[in-house]
Amino acid sequence: MAFLNGGAYEYGTNKVAVNYGNLLVGSFTRGSTGGTSSSYGSWDTNLLPNPSATPFSRSLGVGTQINALSRNDGYAPYSQQWNLNVQRQLPYDMFVTAAWVGNRVIHLPSQLNVPNQLDPKYFALGNDLQLSFADGSAQAKGYALPYPNFATDFGGSATVAQSLTPFPQYSYIYNNFEGSGTTYYQALQVQAEKRFTNGLSFLAGYTLSRLWDNTSSGFGSFTAAALNKYNQKPEWAVSGSDEPNTLKMSGTYELPIGPGKKYFTNKGVTGQILGGWQVGWILDYEAGTAFGVTESGNPYPGQSTSGPNVSLRPDRNSSVKLKTANYGDIKKTLRSSGTTSAQVFAANTFTQTPSQYVLGNALRKYGELRDPAQYNENANVRKHFYFGERFQGILQVDYFNLFNRTILNEPDNNLSNSTFGQITNLNSNNSRGPKNRQGQVQFRLEF
Repeated sequence: MAFLNGGAYEYGTNKVAVNYGNLLVGSFTRGSTGGTSSSYGSWDTNLLPNPSATPFSRSLGVGTQINALSRNDGYAPYSQQWNLNVQRQLPYDMFVTAAWVGNRVIHLPSQLNVPNQLDPKYFALGNDLQLSFADGSAQAKGYALPYPNFATDFGGSATVAQSLTPFPQYSYIYNNFEGSGTTYYQALQVQAEKRFTNGLSFLAGYTLSRLWDNTSSGFGSFTAAALNKYNQKPEWAVSGSDEPNTLKMSGTYELPIGPGKKYFTNKGVTGQILGGWQVGWILDYEAGTAFGVTESGNPYPGQSTSGPNVSLRPDRNSSVKLKTANYGDIKKTLRSSGTTSAQVFAANTFTQTPSQYVLGNALRKYGELRDPAQYNENANVRKHFYFGERFQGILQVDYFNLFNRTILNEPDNNLSNSTFGQITNLNSNNSRGPKNRQGQVQFRLEF
């Protein structure tokens, strides 16, 4: 078992300088000429002025986006790891290892607690959330300004929704240092290895695993916010990086024919033609990753009240079994029937929410919904030619994506689309190798 603390942590100086100093550091601007010449002139002869710092005040940043910095954030991530393995040596120079492996990481960068996210309890107001204080429609229905200059600070964005956020004076509050994310991994790992003897060596590994998390990026700026920070239970789900089954193999085999081998050891015609052959392979088979389902629209009236990359989710229809069809059968259907689409999972497994002001109960990801698996085979063949005692020629042919596999794109996961749950073309999405079979030939002379 191991406990790995993240160690000393600093509020990254580059991130602080770029994002957290903008409000206090003054700025200098000069309009563009609209052409290729600079309106300011040469920086070498005309030095840029040093802008004066912006005085700190209670109104600093009002009406704009600001960045948060809390004593409750900025923790260094740490990892808890454990494994138990059994090793066994077998005949023919083979070695087998079986292991149970686990890993839990705490305080990952996340956006689960967006400071200024609107509380969904206000969704009961419906379209009133879009009423504006700037044109008086909000006041006409009895809504009060959160502070006197609200309409002036926000203009057309001075909506009822903005007024009901925890900090209505700011359009958005971004926290780069939130560390509420966590991930949990468990796996059975089996590995078999044969050392190079009798012309054969190989390494094969199989992993049966499951990965869960509530954040999907190692950097807070790019991860999606919680759909509802007041109910984060749907965020804890199987990870979008989860691959429950992986099998990888590599090896080489020299045929026992030719000079120095068991058969046709001579360097004559038969030894030269029949001997000196070697084959090698790298095989990679990985199960598809999990994905979730969305529907069009924004569950909040504006990004300032929701968070980054928030997608509306539908309701899960538990009366219909959720499963992914066999992608091999899907591929055959698209090729043989002449149709342009094929259903991967049933469209009625999810139902749309009544309106944009109703949050669905679907999880962030589902283990039953999987992208196409990734299969890739690479192989090569070598032929050795012997020219006397000093010279040796090697002819090698390499093939990548040997079986010319087509890896389908993922199905449409937006419930609002007419093609929901379908793959609509045979385009390849092979991320483990070239989309089409590729080969290369080389010859070299060694002496």
